[in-house]
Amino acid sequence: MSFHGINPSSAPPAAPPSGAQGVSFAEVLAALRVRLGLILRVAVLIVAIAVVAVTLLPNRYVSSAVVMVDPRKNTVADYSAVLTALPTDPASLQNQIQVLQSRDLAAEVIAKLDLYDDPEFNTSLQSSVGGVLMEALNPRHWFSDRDAPVDPAVQRDAIVDTFLSHVWAETLGLSTTITVSVSSRDADKAARIANAVVQTYVDDLVKAKLSASDSTSAWLTQRIRELGGQVQIQEAAALTYRAQHNLDSSAGGTSLIEAQLGGINGQIVQARADLSAKTAVYEQVQHLLQAGNPADISQIVASPLIIQLRTQQADLLRQRAALAIPYGPKHPKRIAVDNELKDLGQKIDEEGARVASALANDVAVARAQLNSLQGSLNSTQHQASGQDMTAVKLRALEADADSSRKLYEAFLGRLAAIQDQEGLQYADAHIISRAPVPSAPASPQRALIVLASIPAGVLIGCLWALLSLRFAPVRRAHPVPVRPRPMPQPMPRPIPVAAYQGPPLLAEIPGALAEGAADHVIDWPASPFARAVGALLTRVAPNRSGGPARIVAVTTSESDAQGTTVALALARAAAKAGLRTVLVDGHLARPVLAEVASLRPQAGLLDVLAGKVALNRALQRDSRSAALLLPTVRPPRDLAAALSSPRVGELFAHLRGLCDLVVVASPPVLASNETTSLARLCDAVVMVARPEEAPRPNLGHALRALLQGRSPPVGMVLVR
Repeated sequence: MSFHGINPSSAPPAAPPSGAQGVSFAEVLAALRVRLGLILRVAVLIVAIAVVAVTLLPNRYVSSAVVMVDPRKNTVADYSAVLTALPTDPASLQNQIQVLQSRDLAAEVIAKLDLYDDPEFNTSLQSSVGGVLMEALNPRHWFSDRDAPVDPAVQRDAIVDTFLSHVWAETLGLSTTITVSVSSRDADKAARIANAVVQTYVDDLVKAKLSASDSTSAWLTQRIRELGGQVQIQEAAALTYRAQHNLDSSAGGTSLIEAQLGGINGQIVQARADLSAKTAVYEQVQHLLQAGNPADISQIVASPLIIQLRTQQADLLRQRAALAIPYGPKHPKRIAVDNELKDLGQKIDEEGARVASALANDVAVARAQLNSLQGSLNSTQHQASGQDMTAVKLRALEADADSSRKLYEAFLGRLAAIQDQEGLQYADAHIISRAPVPSAPASPQRALIVLASIPAGVLIGCLWALLSLRFAPVRRAHPVPVRPRPMPQPMPRPIPVAAYQGPPLLAEIPGALAEGAADHVIDWPASPFARAVGALLTRVAPNRSGGPARIVAVTTSESDAQGTTVALALARAAAKAGLRTVLVDGHLARPVLAEVASLRPQAGLLDVLAGKVALNRALQRDSRSAALLLPTVRPPRDLAAALSSPRVGELFAHLRGLCDLVVVASPPVLASNETTSLARLCDAVVMVARPEEAPRPNLGHALRALLQGRSPPVGMVLVR
């Protein structure tokens, strides 16, 4: 069986077997061994740079001071009334670290130690070779105008930034201590700066308390003045209102009308009792008078006139009794005595009537007095009903004045307490360890840096060598003529000769069995896998000088993964070589191309054959190359009908006119009839097999099936 443009003797030399990955560790070592000189040169350069760098780097000394945030509180002067004590939880300690590293505190320390004129922090004053070199290497100075005047504010900010880069603070475990460290080129300066930072921090805590106390005292003083004037105004308003509405201030704000109501009510009660008593006496007198017993009336009996008349009446009765014996009833003496007794009786009756009349007058007077008091009560009640709102407003005015006075007294006591505490100044943190002068520099570790640069240089050299291998240009071989001159045969291979007695051997591809091997065509163009795929491309691709397009089917006898890998790698190599390439997924029963190429298609080959979507909508761009992929989304309901459709041939003819190379990834020949049906539409078939498959009968059965199905020429590709 012939294969156009391919000679079995023109197969490339066999590459060594690959490991588990696309590029084996042995191949990497071989590539690095070839570029050993480059690796050594890069390593020597890195070590030289490290030696120069550590030589230029100045010595830096680090000194540390420790400050402790004290959770205890001073019970003599409790400043929590004005400013609460510093909390000691982890978040609050981090806040205090930010304070220690703040720009304001840094500016205060710089001014205190006069570091604005120190060349270590003011880079504009540096004149050493290292300083000039570092300034020249700073990209910020490359495009700046050195002759332009420097803004003092910008210069101060730069000095503060440099100072802060030399200062850092950190906590020690779960304690409330904070360690402040300072690095400097001078050991004494590092200790002085560290001590100045912690001392300034402690002083600022005291200043913050004093400032809070002063501001609070000023505010309280102003507020007390305002409240004093407000109390005077409110109390004056209450007194004025009380005077205007005749309110009695001695009775807790009780009005005079209410006092009058109380007095009138008492008089009415007394008048009613007096009237009742006099009415009772009068009625008793009238009853006795009507009964003819005026002598039983106590008022009559107690009257002096009645007593005198009773005395005279008694004398006359004795005389009449004395005259009754000697004289008769008609005797003038007896008649005269009887007349006198009668006259005395009339006088007694008249006196009783007069007493009864006096009692009636008393009753009338008492009733009139009660009525008068009742009228006064009604009138006073009418006036009191109109003054209820007046009393309510007075109570409101007095309540406002009372609350203002209480607030005034509270603020006054608060001010006195704060002023008493101003003489006691205690910070919530204190220094427990001052920074000593370091005796040895902390950096740079010159020996360590130089020693570390040796393996670093070797690693960078290896990386440089691998990158040169990765981006090394690969020349594409020209197509081999139909009858080329035989090339020298390589050394014997451990592959049975029977594997080559059938179709011609197109290429041997190492590493095709590794996962993601198709990516090596793009990522490692100089790898044995990529070179072998490029050689295969020169044998199956059309001539770039205007030859017709080729449709190549890639299949296997048993395994499916290796055939799909070779098909995808061949399509990517063709696209990288500048060929318009389309890779068609011929696995109609079980699509695999979408998964291998990491695609998420919405339409595929069967949708194009059914006329549901256009071809340009079904084609997908490969994520790693310029090749176009035509995947199969879902298997058809009737596989035989789909393969026998005339639209399959029309589609392949259309692709032949559009592309330079069409690669059809076909399933294993013995798995289904898809490969034999699709192979009849192709120009060539590439059978992918492993060397150990050569003695097996399945490979022979697959080749015979292709021959019986009238397939185009078949070529062999061995993968390892």
